[in-house]
Order: sequence, then structure tokens, then C-alpha cells
Amino acid sequence: MIHILKTKFLLLVRQPASFIIITIVICAFAYVLGLGSQGKFPVAVFSDLIDEQTEIYMKELEKIPEMEFTLYKADRAVSFVEDGEFEVAVHLMEDGYELITSPDFMDEALITNELTMIYSKLTQKEAIIRATPANQQDEAEQIINEAAADPSFHIKYASFTNDEDFIWDSKLHSLFGFSLFMVIYTVSNGVYPIIMDRRMHIWDRLTTSAIGKTEIYIANILYSFLIGYIQVLLVLSIFHFVVGVDFYGGFYKSLLLVIPYLLCIVALSIFIASVVSTPGKFNAIIMVIAVPFAMLGGAYWPLEIVTSEVILALSNISPITYGLELLNGVTINNSSFKDLLQPLGILLFISVVLMGIGINVMERREQ
Repeated sequence: MIHILKTKFLLLVRQPASFIIITIVICAFAYVLGLGSQGKFPVAVFSDLIDEQTEIYMKELEKIPEMEFTLYKADRAVSFVEDGEFEVAVHLMEDGYELITSPDFMDEALITNELTMIYSKLTQKEAIIRATPANQQDEAEQIINEAAADPSFHIKYASFTNDEDFIWDSKLHSLFGFSLFMVIYTVSNGVYPIIMDRRMHIWDRLTTSAIGKTEIYIANILYSFLIGYIQVLLVLSIFHFVVGVDFYGGFYKSLLLVIPYLLCIVALSIFIASVVSTPGKFNAIIMVIAVPFAMLGGAYWPLEIVTSEVILALSNISPITYGLELLNGVTINNSSFKDLLQPLGILLFISVVLMGIGINVMERREQ
């Protein structure tokens, strides 16, 4: 068994194009759809303050994660809004601020709240320094900065959601959806040599050799699973450690709970390989079922926004549905193990049934 696995991995190293291309496609689609569409909202800024004060306010504005503030001259910032290139411009003044907005700008309350907090914070600091004797102002400013860096009290923000509403994270959904979708092709590429071996009678020679038939099956199944798992591990690690996608503390759990899904896809590929007679038919069936599985399973969009009862009923036949339930459950939903038993059990049940049927059909066709 070890020798078969070693041979298959050596062949993969010699011809890694398919594995690399699928990995790149997953990363590209997940980034473009999940992260590329999450650009910051652009805001033009012009100021009447002195350069030193303007720099202080710009540093505070840059801390707002959802918006990107860029400093321009007054006439240029206003012309941007007039021409429709920006929806809002901020005028920084000594005693407050002013917003120049387009008619259809809907987030005025949000940006007003952020600016009010910044002005309150900075003007309070300046008022304390001005109230301090001149010979102690530098010391007072140092104390305020130290207190801000190491506050006595730490405030933690949390949000409460309605249990009936689903939690949406486009970054994670695109990452999980395309990973589960595209790994189908990687796993099927691992099963594909079985058909070629049977067609070229290499399988007959293996089964009649000193290697046990059980070892041959285990080696092929294990190889197909491992290349799929390595690919998912690689993609999720890139987005977690390099891109910085938040897994809500469930990164390592997601690596564990993707295993039942991969086993299900391996079993499905084995089943398809057992009922087809040519490599072309195998590839055609994989192509035909992979895309509908992705659409029905919610890889492209969340099933929670689907209103068609027919589509929701058909989604139950897609393994991606249950794979996403597991991955979303251990990340954004923070589900308990009890809540995940149903999708976990369904994936394992499908794996056992399809694997059993697939191997049994292979044996009968061989006889």
C-alpha cells in the first residue's frame, strides 16, 4: 500500500499542473468575490487646520476600517463630489467639521458619528493640555498618551443577533464555497487513474500480485482523499495566515470538519468510476454534477436568501450543503457539536453507502 501511495505522489510531483491550477483558481475566485468586493468606501478630505493638526486628524480617520480618507485641496475635493467621483467630502475646521455630500448619499449618520467621536476625543485632549500650566503641558500630553496606550479599563464590543437571522460573512462564504466546489475536481483527478488502470488491465495485474486487493483500494482512496485535503489545507492556510481572513476562532476546527465532506466526495467519485466504462464518461459526469452541486449547495450564494421551496428541497442532495453547514457552524455560527451532528451524520452516511456500492460494483464488473 505504501509503495502505491509513494508512486502516485511521485506522479503528482512530476505532473502537478492540474493541482496547481485548481488551487490558484480557488484562491482567485475566493479573493475576488469575497475580498475584492469589500473595498473601503472612499471619502475626500480637505482641511483649514494647520499641517500638524491635519496630520493628527488624518491618523484618527485612518483607524476607521470601513472608509478610506484621502486628503485633497478644497476646490478639488468639492469638485470630486460635484462630478460624482466621491459621494462625500469632509471639511475639517478648527471648531468642527462640515460634510459635502451627493444627493443620494445614505450613510451620513454613520460618518457623522465617527467624526463626532474623533473631534470629541481630540478636542478634549487639547482642552486638558491648554488648562495645564505652560511649563507642564509637555508632561501632561505625555501622560495622556500613556493613558491612551495602556488604559485602566478595557471596553469590549459585542453584538447580539436574532437566532432566526443568518449571519453573513462574504469572505468566509466565498472561501468555503469555492474550496468545497473546486476540490471535487481535485479528488476526481485522484480517482481517475483507477479507470485508466482498469482499461489498460493494470488493475488486473495489481489484484493478482502479492499486494492484497484491500490494500489497493485503501491506497487509491487514501491518495484521492489526501490530495483533496492538502489542497483545502493549503487554501485555508493562505487566507488565514497571509490574507488575514477571520475564522472566528474556528480555523483548526474547520480543518478537522472538512474531512467528512472530502470522504463523501471520494466515495462519490469511486461510485461514478464503478458505473462508467470510459475515462471520457467519468469526466463528463463529474463536470455535469459538480456545478449543479455548487449551485444547489450554496457555494455561490447562501441558501438562506433562496425562497424557492423546490431549490431548497433539491439542496439536500448536494454534499456541499452539509459541508458548508459544518464549516459555517464552527466559524461564524459558533455552533455546538450537537448542532453539527446532523450534517456530519449525513455526510458519513452518504460516504459509507456510495463507497460500499462503488466497490461492490467494481468487484462484480471485474468478475
